[in-house]
Amino acid sequence: MHLPQTEHSQSNMTLSGQAEAVEPRDRDYILRIARLIGWLVIGAILVWRIVVMGMAEYYAREAPEEALAWDARHSLALRNQGERLLASAPERATQLLQESLWQNPADGRTYALLALLRERAGNVDAARQLMERASLLAPRLWPVQLEIAAFWLRQRELERAVQSWDTALQMQRALSKEIFPALLGIAEYPSLRPVLHPLAQSAPAWWPAFFTYAAVNTAQLETLRDLYHAAGETTATTEERRAFISRLQREGHWLEAYFTWLNALDEAALQGLGNLFNGHFEQPLSNGGFGWHFKRPRGVEINTAPTYGMEGKRALRVAFLGQRVRFQHLSQPLLLPPGHYQMEGNVRLDNLETTKGLRWVVSCLTPAQPRLAASEHFVGASLWRRFNFSFDVPKEECAAQLLRLELEGRAPADFEARGVAWFDSLAIGRITESTLARNSAPSD
Repeated sequence: MHLPQTEHSQSNMTLSGQAEAVEPRDRDYILRIARLIGWLVIGAILVWRIVVMGMAEYYAREAPEEALAWDARHSLALRNQGERLLASAPERATQLLQESLWQNPADGRTYALLALLRERAGNVDAARQLMERASLLAPRLWPVQLEIAAFWLRQRELERAVQSWDTALQMQRALSKEIFPALLGIAEYPSLRPVLHPLAQSAPAWWPAFFTYAAVNTAQLETLRDLYHAAGETTATTEERRAFISRLQREGHWLEAYFTWLNALDEAALQGLGNLFNGHFEQPLSNGGFGWHFKRPRGVEINTAPTYGMEGKRALRVAFLGQRVRFQHLSQPLLLPPGHYQMEGNVRLDNLETTKGLRWVVSCLTPAQPRLAASEHFVGASLWRRFNFSFDVPKEECAAQLLRLELEGRAPADFEARGVAWFDSLAIGRITESTLARNSAPSD
């Protein structure tokens, strides 16, 4: 009789246990669903925000009004829309620019635009403060630096304008096309030129290029001379010195050019001084001043190299590769006083094939005149041998001379050459009357 009750109670206990076991699992499932829905909502909000920001960023530069429709607090769109309204609606532009600064208080360009508005409104003191702030916040933004420079020019504060140009050029070297003429315009006025002296002394990376530009384009040599000496000869770069010497030579200031070049030579180079510099070719070919000047035309190799039979460690090598070239691409300016001279040296030819031959030519530089003399023609093959020739430097209109190696010829076919010519131990000596007397005296 009691057994069914026991079974029933056991059955109820079993169902109750199952219910208790199922209920926590249901609660976990619901929590998981709720959590998933929450993440989906957050994800949807984030995706929408990304879309809004992306669309605002997309339109901010070209269509700031549309960008603001997507994001009314987009700092770039606010700034660009304000910039568009500078002339037509300055009050609205001021409002937009101020709102932009609330969103991005570190935007130097926005400060510069606000400064422009204050300047136009006649509030120069506020404009100056805003421009100073813009300069601090945008030291690496060259467009902002150009706007700052223009502002300081309008305020007649040339030093500050030059500082901003310096900053802009350090960021963007291509600005030299715009800024170099302006800097040269300043340099041409003696009263304004000292503004550039700090740049000449600190020598930012772009300064040698500007100095070279000035050397070619300045109307007054004194402008270039002042800029060169402002930096000091010991701090001038090789590029600056070469440009300065070249301008001095072009205007006929040969002694000044020579001593400027001479003061920069090191001890090793000074050993190669003489009427002809570096005639043993132990020093590199300098391509400037009163050293060897050379170009490398197509089909010709010019260098110094060791070879057998030379005197010293290196000799000059000129190799022709069989192409047609009117070769006159190795030369050296000379400063020989009037008198009688002899040039001599060693030559070796490695199968040099050319119609007329290769030879050294001496001519006057100031003014340009026909050649004073020329060496023998070098052609064919030979071991090392000595050559020489003499020439006279006239007393007038020949303050400087040019020694040049060139192919002889007239017809185009004359300038087709193949083979190698080696030169070493070149020297130019003055021949005095006593030297001539000794050479002509009969030997015992």
